[in-house]
Amino acid sequence: MDRYLLERNIKLYQAFEACREPIFWGPIVILFLNKVAKMSLPEIFFMESVAIAALTILEIPTGALADLLGRKKTIFIGSLFFLLDAGFFAAATCPLMAWIGNFLWVIGFSLISGADSSMLYDTLKALGREDEYKKIQGRAVGYRMAIMAVTSLAGGFLAEVYLRLPAILGLSTLIVNCFVTAAFVEPPSAERSDRYCWRAHLKVAKDSLKSVLRNRKVKWLILFSATLAIASKLWFFTYNPYFELVKLPLPMFGVIFFCLNVVAAASSFMANGIHRKMGDVGSIVSMVALIGLPIVAMGMWPILPFAFLVLLQNFARGYLKPFVEHLLHGCIESKTRATVISIQSSVTSIGQAIGLAATGWYLAKFSLPSFLIVLGIAALILGLSLVSIFNRTFKTV
Repeated sequence: MDRYLLERNIKLYQAFEACREPIFWGPIVILFLNKVAKMSLPEIFFMESVAIAALTILEIPTGALADLLGRKKTIFIGSLFFLLDAGFFAAATCPLMAWIGNFLWVIGFSLISGADSSMLYDTLKALGREDEYKKIQGRAVGYRMAIMAVTSLAGGFLAEVYLRLPAILGLSTLIVNCFVTAAFVEPPSAERSDRYCWRAHLKVAKDSLKSVLRNRKVKWLILFSATLAIASKLWFFTYNPYFELVKLPLPMFGVIFFCLNVVAAASSFMANGIHRKMGDVGSIVSMVALIGLPIVAMGMWPILPFAFLVLLQNFARGYLKPFVEHLLHGCIESKTRATVISIQSSVTSIGQAIGLAATGWYLAKFSLPSFLIVLGIAALILGLSLVSIFNRTFKTV
């Protein structure tokens, strides 16, 4: 394959990462669903848990589809579904429209999940540059978070003008992304078929599951990333309620989201350098501590200054993806790469679905601060338990 097209894939991937999410409305998403889509906080948690449960079912089949038919096709179709989902949210006037938008997101996310990072890794492998994955993925995610930092700063002020405005403006990047993903070329890492065969589809899924179950390193990486991602997801859904609880002014929602995205962008941009200085164990312990400890503190002392502790989580948010995926891609083969990454995402989704449902139930009966204490302690216990077996796991061939 033309080397120029593969090099272009890397630049297109960075544009894809930058444009893959609706911008502007991150700081007010829960407030938006509450005020515009007329949903209570427990209803929002229930909707998210159902959507993520559905995502769990779709993750592995769509990952196998990407391995069978190619990454480009599934990423492009997934990007179209992302645009449709954001359109439904922007126009939402009732819970039903939010539900439809969420399920369109589920389909889009399941198609893209696994195919995206596999596209980048296989492109780099074809160029003989796979050792640069952590650096390039870190930069790509960093660009997205830097853009979201700027747009988040405006989000709170835009919401004061018109609460629906951030969601409407967020459609712009998703439209651009459809053109970006259409320009990808499939890297020549493994043979793909233009024709669908359910037997081949099933075989890819089975082979991928077997490879995960047999590989202790892959299982550890999946469990570790799932633990932090689940805790982060549940914490994220408490941001808006916590900000309201401590009486943070609405424009400050955008200011905090600007700051947290700057932190996440910086840790993602510098992922390669951070890893060289901190090493594997130092990186792992830092991410566990920066997620678990601030959650506990926010629950024990629900005061306005502690709203800014969410910044600490976002060091891990920016660093986790390039760190884990760099190790994970080195442990798996190209022919099952997208499916294995989808299995990782599926495990995370199962935990998030259960966690969101449990959170909705808990918050209907108990206080938000007490939930944060429970969440933070659980994250610390599970995270440090995995840290304790890291060296033994990765010394095993």
